[in-house]
Amino acid sequence: MSSTKFKQLSPAEFFYNNRSMAGFDNPTRAVYTVMRELIENSLDACDAHGIKPLIYVSLKRVAADELEVLIADNGVGVPSRYIADAFGRVFFGSKYTIRQSRGTFGLGGKMAILYGQLTTGEPVNVATSIGSDIHLVKLSIDIKLNQPIVHQKKILHNPNSYRGTTVSIKFKGDYVSARNRVIRYLRMTRIALPYASIIFFDPENQVFLAPALTESMPKPPVESKPHPYGVDIIKVKEMVDSSKREVTLLKFLQKFSRIGVTTASRFVTWLGLDPNRPVKKLSDDEIKKIVEGFKSFTFLPPDGSSLSPLGEQTIRTGLTSEYNPEFISVTTRPPSAYEGFSFIVEAALAYGGGINSENGSNEVRLLRFANKIPLIYDSSNDVAMKVIEEDIDWANYGLDPKVDPLLIFIHIAASKVPFKTAGKEYVADREEVRREIRLALRKCARDLKTYLSKKKREQNFHMRNEKLLGYLTLINKYSSALSGKAPLEGRQLGLLIKGAKWDDAKEEI
Repeated sequence: MSSTKFKQLSPAEFFYNNRSMAGFDNPTRAVYTVMRELIENSLDACDAHGIKPLIYVSLKRVAADELEVLIADNGVGVPSRYIADAFGRVFFGSKYTIRQSRGTFGLGGKMAILYGQLTTGEPVNVATSIGSDIHLVKLSIDIKLNQPIVHQKKILHNPNSYRGTTVSIKFKGDYVSARNRVIRYLRMTRIALPYASIIFFDPENQVFLAPALTESMPKPPVESKPHPYGVDIIKVKEMVDSSKREVTLLKFLQKFSRIGVTTASRFVTWLGLDPNRPVKKLSDDEIKKIVEGFKSFTFLPPDGSSLSPLGEQTIRTGLTSEYNPEFISVTTRPPSAYEGFSFIVEAALAYGGGINSENGSNEVRLLRFANKIPLIYDSSNDVAMKVIEEDIDWANYGLDPKVDPLLIFIHIAASKVPFKTAGKEYVADREEVRREIRLALRKCARDLKTYLSKKKREQNFHMRNEKLLGYLTLINKYSSALSGKAPLEGRQLGLLIKGAKWDDAKEEI
């Protein structure tokens, strides 16, 4: 035993040694992941605060296998006292609240910085302002201590009240192999966020320009209280410790989502505890009893105030701009919950139009999004694909998603998305989420079935009229020759086919 060595890893050191967990496992995927993480941070800094995003992205080659990415946004900016930690300390950020955001751990941006530091040894350059002075900071991450190393700081005057953040990182990657993934990511982002403006200059002098298509934006999410179904003993003890000495159990319970005075009184009576007992005097056994009671008592599900779904009009605008389909059905499910975390499923089926060009691929055309993040990799493992392949009998709707010009759109807005990996590539197969996707797709499929049935009836009606017109034309020709009268005009024949009376037809002509 004396030869056994023990060692403590800092969070930065752990993710530095296990970067493949976050999508940095090869030079191709690293390009996509670096850009995605930084773009998402910029988008969150904008639309989470009701700001129409304007994102500028530049990726240039500085050596044979070395790239430099620069991303600038018009978001809220980072207060000067937080800049070093926000970019140089793993598990430090603004994401640790109960509300919808693209990031979950505040990890992705720091992983991009760590990857750049690992592959080139270069620090990250940050310029940010909240509307006052502009702060320029060059820093790197101390991997052992998980803290920022600031190499240079500079403050510039800001006469035009610029607000936003610019980040520049050098890293090694293979853009040629990653190009298709990057462009697909940007196209999918455009579909989900038609209110954003995105400009991307790539290393091959190509420009991706996506101006905003609409002025309307989804309502920003607001922070919510923890729901009783989503807490454990440790969380409740933390809340007890942070409470004031005079807070009673009845008052303490109202710190939870969907618990008011009436529900708190009923719950305390049901538990058999004193509602006026100071929460600081609760024993460990009483706290355990409360937490176990949370799991058994019936509370209202979490509300959707902490969520920011895209909305039907946003989805229609995005899909129309990219595919111009002949038909779109969009539905938004009411808020639901898993483990006390609220979520909303939005689904759409787009048919025909520009989707025809993809017909014959013999693959399900699925666009997946979670908290407005396009999900590119591992679609076969995603809960949405499992619903499409296992839960929906498409033949009942006269559809085959592998053959028909059909595009399936799924967006999950959640205060905590049940991602299966740290790389945020696919959503785990949770029954609550699966049920909501299934119900949403069935609603869209019924709408599409109704549309296609009506379209088929109209086609049959026009075919019938064309045949009748052909017969009537021949009859008109020969009967007029026999009678010696002038033949009827084409418009008169058309009115006869429509079932109009001859006197009415003569009157209209």
